[in-house]
Amino acid sequence: MSGELLKTYRNNLDLFIALAKAFDDDSANQTSADGQWSAAFVIHHVADGEMHFATRYFNALTIDNPPIIPFNEDLYPTVLNYQGRDWRNSLALIESIGNLVVSALTPISVDQWNSTSLHPELGSVTLTQLITKACEHNFAHAQQLKDIKRA
Repeated sequence: MSGELLKTYRNNLDLFIALAKAFDDDSANQTSADGQWSAAFVIHHVADGEMHFATRYFNALTIDNPPIIPFNEDLYPTVLNYQGRDWRNSLALIESIGNLVVSALTPISVDQWNSTSLHPELGSVTLTQLITKACEHNFAHAQQLKDIKRA
């Protein structure tokens, strides 16, 4: 299971990265008339999410039942300066974190995959569940980049 899950994580992240690399500075920063995020904002969001998620994975492996601290992603575009950030830096961060996560988690044991964290709404969640959520998150945002590219 863990090998397959990491493969899915890697594949979804690689899909997102490939789609992101199809943009250039003009197209990445183009905002839509309906107020949807630009590709750059989506890339910043995924970079910020991957930072949070990686911390959660590593905490689950190194702290006994650590609390998961939720984050308010609605504040991120303004508070974390999405407008002023370089989307290529965020993309490089996504690639780097993805490589780190896969490298760090590949050799862990079944018991470690079952390491738990405490989510304030969901209760106890395993590392497997956390990675599964990240897989879904990255795939959904890859689809979002596809939609932006078509528009």
